[in-house]
Amino acid sequence: MEKNEYKKKMKLYESFGALKFQKLVFLIEKIKFKVLKKLCPNFIYYFDKYCDWKEKKRVKHAKTEKEIKRIKKQTKKAKMAMRQEWNEEKNRNYHMNPKKPTEIVAYLEWNKNIHKKGLITNAVLIPICIAGVILQIPVALPLLIAECFSAFINFECINIQNYNLCRVKQILPLLKRKEENLVKKEDEEVGEAAKIITKSVEKSESLPTFDEILSNIQTEEQLRQMKELFRRSIEERQIPKVIGQKTT
Repeated sequence: MEKNEYKKKMKLYESFGALKFQKLVFLIEKIKFKVLKKLCPNFIYYFDKYCDWKEKKRVKHAKTEKEIKRIKKQTKKAKMAMRQEWNEEKNRNYHMNPKKPTEIVAYLEWNKNIHKKGLITNAVLIPICIAGVILQIPVALPLLIAECFSAFINFECINIQNYNLCRVKQILPLLKRKEENLVKKEDEEVGEAAKIITKSVEKSESLPTFDEILSNIQTEEQLRQMKELFRRSIEERQIPKVIGQKTT
C-alpha cells in the first residue's frame, strides 16, 4: 500500500476519534498500573499461577513433544512480556519495544482481533436486549446500555489499532532496517550476556531467578556485558515509545 493510502486511512480513523480516544486509553493505562500496584502488589505472582494453570490445560491436549515445548515457550514469553509491562507501566500493544520495533505489528493485530470478537458478541446480544426491552423484561434495559457501551469501546479500540497499524506499516521498511542494525550492534556489544540470559531461560522450568542467571557467568567479560545490559534496560524504561503519538 502506498504512503498516501495509509494517510487517507489515518484521516478516516482520526475522524472516528482515534487520537482523542487514545488519549483516554493512555490516561486509563496510568491509573490502571498505579491502582493495580497498590491493591495487588503480588499481581505477577498470581499472573504466573494463571499462566501455569493455562499451560497445564494446554499440555494435556498436546499430542507431540514438539507441541509441548512450544506451549511452554509461549508461557515463558507471556510471563516475560507481563513483567515488562509491569516494570515499565506500559501496555505492550500501545508502546514500541525500542529493541524490536517491528513486533508491535503482531501486538496491534492481536489486540484488534480481541476487540473484533467482542464487537461480534455485542452485535449478537444487542438485538436480544432490544427484544427484552420490547417485552418489558426488567433487566433488559441495563444490559442493553452495558452492551451498547461495550460496543462503543470495542469499536474505538479497533479504530485506534487500525490507525496505529497504518502509522507503523508506512515506515515498516525503516523499522526493519533499524531493528537489524540494533540486533547487530547489540550482538557485538552485549551478545555474550544475552546468550547467558537465553540459556538460563531455556534451562529453567519456569523463569530463571536473578541468581540463576548470574550463576551462568564464567568470565569477566560476560559480567561486564551483563552489567551493561542491565544499565541499558533501566535507561530504556525512562524513554517513552508510544504508538500513535503525534510527532513534529
